[in-house]
Amino acid sequence: MGNVRDIRTKLIPIQLDKERHLKFDLNAFAELEDLYGDINIAFEAMQKGSIKAIRAMLWAGLVHEDKTLTLEQVGEMVHLGNINEVMSAITRAINEAMPKVDEVKKNA
Repeated sequence: MGNVRDIRTKLIPIQLDKERHLKFDLNAFAELEDLYGDINIAFEAMQKGSIKAIRAMLWAGLVHEDKTLTLEQVGEMVHLGNINEVMSAITRAINEAMPKVDEVKKNA
């Protein structure tokens, strides 16, 4: 098992109503699939700047810490003063969750 890597998903801190941590694991992606029907549609919507998609992505990345968290509660944590930071943190967390190009080539 020489190609085994540390598969723990990295938590990305984000300051909202308090410090929270984004985590995009299989559960987060499944939540997005439930909301959008297709994970690629969710990613496309966020890339287009959809406010609902940004809120959904943020919620999916945070719900691991608080299973009772709602989309509306997450929406209340974001405002024009922090939306760029939120989008940047989401992008960073998703990038951390994805396999690196070199790792994909090694396993191919």
